[in-house]
Amino acid sequence: MESCRNVLIEFVYREAHAQIQSLGSGIRHKYNVDEVIAYALNRLPAMFASTDIELQQKRQECILMRENITKMTRQALIAVRRDPLRQPQPLADIELANAPYALLGVQELLGWQNLMWCDVPKALEESLENAIAKYNSGNLSPRVSKYGALGRRQINTQMYLTKTSQKCSVAPESKQREYDAYMIESNHLVHSLERLVIRMAQNRAQNFPPSELKFIRLEDVLARTLNRLPPLYATSEKGLNHLRYYAQMNIGSEVAIIVHEEMLEVRNLSYQKIDPLMFQRIRHEREHSLVKVRKLLLNRDVRWQNLLEVVSQSLELAKNGKVCWERSPSKTSVM
Repeated sequence: MESCRNVLIEFVYREAHAQIQSLGSGIRHKYNVDEVIAYALNRLPAMFASTDIELQQKRQECILMRENITKMTRQALIAVRRDPLRQPQPLADIELANAPYALLGVQELLGWQNLMWCDVPKALEESLENAIAKYNSGNLSPRVSKYGALGRRQINTQMYLTKTSQKCSVAPESKQREYDAYMIESNHLVHSLERLVIRMAQNRAQNFPPSELKFIRLEDVLARTLNRLPPLYATSEKGLNHLRYYAQMNIGSEVAIIVHEEMLEVRNLSYQKIDPLMFQRIRHEREHSLVKVRKLLLNRDVRWQNLLEVVSQSLELAKNGKVCWERSPSKTSVM
């Protein structure tokens, strides 16, 4: 969930990359960094946070755990060295579905580096213009393109085609650091209990009066519940199914009790004060960006959940010469 995060992931992520990079170049490829991270997280205490205040508090606690993080990451390197004969089935996209993962997919599709939500409308529009320009360039006959405005059309088209090199989002260092932490959630690992807790909380919510539900945020319940349960991270379909089966058989009833207790606790705490959710600024930026994308794509239904699919379909239409977006006058004048 976008605003519920095990803060330890940031620290284990950096430690795992550092230790792998310290190995010889001939051995680094034998490690899957996500497996290293998952192994270490499953042997460290959970540090989930859902608000900006909790995020800063948990980071301070993680700093005090640095020695243990280093030790567990080193053990992970010993335990999860890749077996060339073992090819685990990767996690399904539906298991990885979250806003950072969607943003990463769009980044790769549009050929950007460090893409931020605020850059998505601009990046998408440029990619659509380049695609339609390439289509028109391929459909111009040499005889027609020699004359007048049609000749200028080809020149302008070629100008667009030169813009296909990879772009990079530029932002202040503080914002880039925040996005670096935000995007860690796009890694190929999931907590096997997260969906179970969410489903239980949603079912339990039916027993609360509406006047109380407005004080119970799902992110807060999820973070507090997962902090009381064993970390069960998986990086493959088989591992995820195994951990979910284990949870169902061994701690299912315990999870249900904890979820209910934490919903009551969150309600009582929220009567006094509701702190801003984690990554509130990025969430606001995402929603503002999606509004622009909807307008660009002629009021098409666009959400982060279907963003990658919509962007892919729009690019495909542009590559086939179909204008499916609202073009600025400066762009239409050169066609």
